[in-house]
Amino acid sequence: MFKSLFSKLLVGYLIIFVLTVAAFSAAMSFIYQGFVFNEKEKALALGGQEVSRQIIAFKQGDISREELETSMDSVGYVMDSRIYALELDKDSLLQQQQQLMEDDLTASSNLIPDLGKIIEGNTVFRKREYSQDLDSYVVFYGMPWTIEGEIQGAILQYSPVEKIRSGILNMYYQIWMLAAAVTAFSVVVIYLYSAKTSKSLRAMERAAAQLASGEPVDDIQAFDSRDELGRLVTAFNIMKQRLEQIETMRRDFIAGISHELRTPLTSILGFVQGIQDGLVPKNEIPGALNIIQDETRRMISLTGEILDLVKLESGSSELYLERFRVFEALAFIIGSLNVNEKKPGLTVEMICPEDLTIWADADRFRQIMLNLLSNAIKYTEAPGQIMVEVEGYDHGVRISVMDTGCGIEAAELPFVFERFYRTDKSRHSSTGGAGLGLNLAKAMVEQHGGTIGIESEAGVGTKIWFTLPDLGDHA
Repeated sequence: MFKSLFSKLLVGYLIIFVLTVAAFSAAMSFIYQGFVFNEKEKALALGGQEVSRQIIAFKQGDISREELETSMDSVGYVMDSRIYALELDKDSLLQQQQQLMEDDLTASSNLIPDLGKIIEGNTVFRKREYSQDLDSYVVFYGMPWTIEGEIQGAILQYSPVEKIRSGILNMYYQIWMLAAAVTAFSVVVIYLYSAKTSKSLRAMERAAAQLASGEPVDDIQAFDSRDELGRLVTAFNIMKQRLEQIETMRRDFIAGISHELRTPLTSILGFVQGIQDGLVPKNEIPGALNIIQDETRRMISLTGEILDLVKLESGSSELYLERFRVFEALAFIIGSLNVNEKKPGLTVEMICPEDLTIWADADRFRQIMLNLLSNAIKYTEAPGQIMVEVEGYDHGVRISVMDTGCGIEAAELPFVFERFYRTDKSRHSSTGGAGLGLNLAKAMVEQHGGTIGIESEAGVGTKIWFTLPDLGDHA
């Protein structure tokens, strides 16, 4: 029992609601009871004041005794009470006790003490007393009556409490019936709300189990996307999508590596077997060995790039920061490429302030530039031009590599930084590369906290730019 979140929510909400309704109903009942007796006290006080005025009028000879008694009966009828008017004083109070008892005025043993308080000028109100005269429980109200400021006696009122209690009990019944109706309605609402609330959680539980088993999972719909549970569902959907992307990338990565390694290994194996079987003429063996050597170097370069990517993505690759001149670093990198020897007629020019320096990882900077320049050289035929332009800004540099090569179709631009992506699918990997260069350059730029982008037009050329913040400003 109570093992599921739904049952816990349902029972928890019901307990809280029932206790709240019960406490509210009890409070309302108590408040109403107090209100009824308070109004009754006010009414008896008004009746007592009217009787007091009639007694004064009688004492002054304005009305007869019969008129006084009739007036008192009328007030008693309106107030639903029996009224007694006593003429007494402090000295005669004890002597009159016996007469009071003979007149059956003692509602309880409190009468004499109450009369003492009234003679002192106080009023007395009791919500429940037993009256022998009425043979029932009554509400008692006593007050003094005065003439010219002097207390002359007491006015006592006895009102049956049964009618008051009946009205109170009737109101209690209505309050608690309303509470029961509200509770019954709330049970349905709480049940539906608990079911909807736990529905998202159950869906996430099933989705998590499906993800763990490798099954495809649809996005989960939140009951209310604005609350914490809705935000949790949104975060779960984002996590699910990210996991799916990672799984797709993992499969693509393995497929890409397998393809990129299989091609050179197949080539190497073919030449080695051909040499061993004597199928390759002796005069062609040196050329075959050169091919084997090139393919081996390319595999070493590929595995190096893969290792660099793994380190960058795992966060285990550290930056070794130093301040260096951008002009000198670029001049060394461009010179090491031997562009004139590889492609006569292809020129590389550079626009860079000679005094511009930056605090960054010099080796990472060199790898980024080598990847971008190698791509530009690869896809630009002679005669052509490659331009490297460097601009300094407040907290870093912006470097652009522009070429007059074949350019890239607009539909392919969003994918050029993806792993193993090559714009020319027909190009052999020996000349087209493994498709890791731009992906690796992007990862290294972002490791520095910079950004990278590309602009290109087919048949016109390509411009790749990136920014590097001066990390010395954040040291």
